[in-house]
Amino acid sequence: MNQEFTNKLELLAANKQAIDKGFYFEMGMSQVVAGLLFASAGKQADIERMKEARNILKKKAGVFSAFRDATEIVILARMALAPDMEKYIDDLIDVFNVLMKGKVFEDSYMVLTAMIIVDRGRKDDAESIKVTTNEIMRRMSKLHPILTSSEDLALAALLAMSGRDVDAVIEDMEECYRYTRKELKLKAESNSIQALSQILAITAGDMKAKCDKVAELFAAFKEHGSKFGTYLEFPALGTLLDVQVPTDVLVPEIIEAADFLKKSKGFGGLSMDKKTRLMFGALLASDVYAGDGNSADIFSQNAIATNTAIITNSAFAMVIAEEIAIMVIMMCAVTANSN
Repeated sequence: MNQEFTNKLELLAANKQAIDKGFYFEMGMSQVVAGLLFASAGKQADIERMKEARNILKKKAGVFSAFRDATEIVILARMALAPDMEKYIDDLIDVFNVLMKGKVFEDSYMVLTAMIIVDRGRKDDAESIKVTTNEIMRRMSKLHPILTSSEDLALAALLAMSGRDVDAVIEDMEECYRYTRKELKLKAESNSIQALSQILAITAGDMKAKCDKVAELFAAFKEHGSKFGTYLEFPALGTLLDVQVPTDVLVPEIIEAADFLKKSKGFGGLSMDKKTRLMFGALLASDVYAGDGNSADIFSQNAIATNTAIITNSAFAMVIAEEIAIMVIMMCAVTANSN
């Protein structure tokens, strides 16, 4: 396995354990995502800095705020990685407030969307990003009213920041959705296919060719005896398209990564299933092989891309990981409430 890949897997496992000890009552998936943020930056989880961040956050947001529910541990990790924690959370709250104008109910997806805008260095563009994001969501809802919900906000914001024409984005998404379901006949959940179509539409290019690559990867996992997930995990395949590693090399490495994680505390059978481990292996593989060689810069407070139309795969990985974590946590909460 690539040494950088191995190093980041070890960091992820160690970070998860450290965060678990420091924030014992947080849900496990949130801890994994927080650990992934540190690992992607090539750093060990700084628990003391995260605790300092929590004290700052408590002064800024009340106990019933959306900043204090499913996203809290992820926000603390992101704050800990920022040079100025207080400035980061102030920026995040400012962008969140822009997004919330005209709305009544807060939710974690709105926080995540604000986080993406701040992390991309686009705080000053929040108003215009909101307008474009809302238009993309409106068009998506018109085409797929049952599938489209607040879960799509984060990826819609990335689409808004891509600089692509909205008509072109919607056309590409529809082409991907129809082609993947009706011609490739990939047996994935409809929501997951829609999320994949959003990821693939962030950049221009031959949409069918992109979908074919996803199908190739999906088939390769099955051929190697490790079927990739078809639910929350499936969109992670979209982060691997620009990886310059042959599929017959990449897929076994991701499977090896999942096996490595299985042996780590908090990633075993009782805590996480094989499909979820494969997903995190894929996200880290994308970060290692398709990143720009400086993952830490992606999350720096002043990270502003030279060409904001280019969204790196490392950013994709983090967005998807955070979205999946929040969805899983929400599903657990709903189940607990129903019981």
